[in-house]
Amino acid sequence: MLVLAGCAHLPSWQEDAEEGQIVAEEPLLQHTEQIANKLFASLAPIEYGNLAVVSFTELESLALSKANHSLNMLGLQLQESMLSVSTQRGFNVVEIRAANQVQLFKDHERLLSRDSADISKDIDVRYMVVGTLLQGNQMTTVNARLLDLREGTVIAAVSDNVPNSVIGLNANQIQMKHNKLYRSSL
Repeated sequence: MLVLAGCAHLPSWQEDAEEGQIVAEEPLLQHTEQIANKLFASLAPIEYGNLAVVSFTELESLALSKANHSLNMLGLQLQESMLSVSTQRGFNVVEIRAANQVQLFKDHERLLSRDSADISKDIDVRYMVVGTLLQGNQMTTVNARLLDLREGTVIAAVSDNVPNSVIGLNANQIQMKHNKLYRSSL
């Protein structure tokens, strides 16, 4: 009984969640790890070399979307999952966002940065995981590739679809009109 009673109490962050807040219906991590595992599943042995992963970006612009925060979060989560799975698979993964020194702030400290002035220029990377995202009405297509930068070749590639419900979007929020994607808030 005590065990069941302990499960009935919600963590404070969950109790404070706004009513009507969009919450993903399925676990995003499950889908991103599935894509990462597919990318590395049939990979033939490769020569030794450092591997890095960059953010997955919107297909048309090859940049983060200025108007679609959910798509950007999917791209960043895919990057993080690829880093994790690559490390677990034994690759020598290099964190390209690592600054030269820890930055101390009043309320936190940080080593990761996106400011090129903070980042080491001496990063030796042979392999790179890159990817693109294309959002449709029901699904977002994820295209991931493992590149050999020295040879200029794609050595592994995968495409998969992630339901938009996973990234906090539902079909009522997304519509295609005149071959353009329109989002609306509920």
